[in-house]
Amino acid sequence: MTGSRTEQDAALKLIDEQELVELAVAMGNIKAPSGYEQPMADFVLQWLKANGFENSYQQLVSEGRSNTIGILRGTGAGKSLIFNSHMDSEQGMPMRLDEEPPPGPTASVDQDKKRIFGLAVQNDRGPMAAFMIATKAIKNSGIRLAGDILMTMVVGEIGMAPVDEFRGARFIGKGYGSRHAVTHGINGDFALIAETTDFGVTWIEAGAAYFKVTVEGKSFYTPRIPERGELKDNPNALIKMIAIIEAIEKWAVEYEIKYTIEYPVGKMVPKVSIGAIRAGAPYKPSTTPKTCSIYVDVRVPPPLGFNQVERELRDIVRSVGLGGTVECFMARKGYEGNNVEPLVKAIRNANLLVRPAPPPPIISSAWQAPMCWTAARATTCPRAATAMMSSRARPATTRCAAARATIA
Repeated sequence: MTGSRTEQDAALKLIDEQELVELAVAMGNIKAPSGYEQPMADFVLQWLKANGFENSYQQLVSEGRSNTIGILRGTGAGKSLIFNSHMDSEQGMPMRLDEEPPPGPTASVDQDKKRIFGLAVQNDRGPMAAFMIATKAIKNSGIRLAGDILMTMVVGEIGMAPVDEFRGARFIGKGYGSRHAVTHGINGDFALIAETTDFGVTWIEAGAAYFKVTVEGKSFYTPRIPERGELKDNPNALIKMIAIIEAIEKWAVEYEIKYTIEYPVGKMVPKVSIGAIRAGAPYKPSTTPKTCSIYVDVRVPPPLGFNQVERELRDIVRSVGLGGTVECFMARKGYEGNNVEPLVKAIRNANLLVRPAPPPPIISSAWQAPMCWTAARATTCPRAATAMMSSRARPATTRCAAARATIA
């Protein structure tokens, strides 16, 4: 926020730490996993309306899934700023095919330790609460900004990719809500993204490509399995896949070293992970699986093309000599923000007002919703609104600092 220090102080005094904590915990306890975000969208819209953001509204993205948009209008003489956070959470999502959806989120506060606990608070409703409280404080201070603030609370950032029998409206990949927003009227000069970077600042994000690698075998009843010889002659597709997995793991190390990028505020280290495997029937191990598939996540630095990554992976699978096919079933391009200097400077100055140390460097290969805003030509500077203190715990005071830094 630009303006005099007196104006900034007027807004900062309106930050109520207890209100911020209560809002973060309340939103953290709403069960709204990816694909089922509407209860969260309705809560946020109701809060915005109750706090004087009368021109707030929802964008229907698909059945049962709506973005919620809140706008604080300026005079029209300055640049606009997008606050972006996502409403979906891993909390409540089954992580395996055979798993029932877990119970809803449980966010709580430890008053003695000044910490908020809860996965949904960490990702991403604590940062969302910081944006909401900060924007409310600016509005209530009476300060008239030159540009607009657009709060975009979106669906489908976490997302589930379409593959095999998993298709349809709930399997549309990552960044779905943000892509919908930028193609349906939400545009800004800058975008500030709520993600966990331990208060670090970055404007470059990796892309992500998902691959399905499949190898064929033959179905045999255990007593009738032929005498074992060379691996290529083994009828068990799962056993063949072991060699392919080993080759991909070796390539992953080389890939990470080869494509690591150093940039002014940190390092991008593109990771490769095999996240799932499908073969055979758990209830019938007496039959060798005819096919085996693994599902691979490859993070892709912005200068690198998806075709190059796919060629390298195909070459690795081919080099094993056991056949095998490679299919890309999701690809999200990475970007580097342009003309970010004004926002980066403002963030760094604000950071020093609430934290004694400068923002730490970032080492990451994350793909996040900022890519949608960069692709839409909004200058972006993704940055966490909260610090990751542990895997599930956050200081309540950090939320207040984040809101204050947002204002400053």
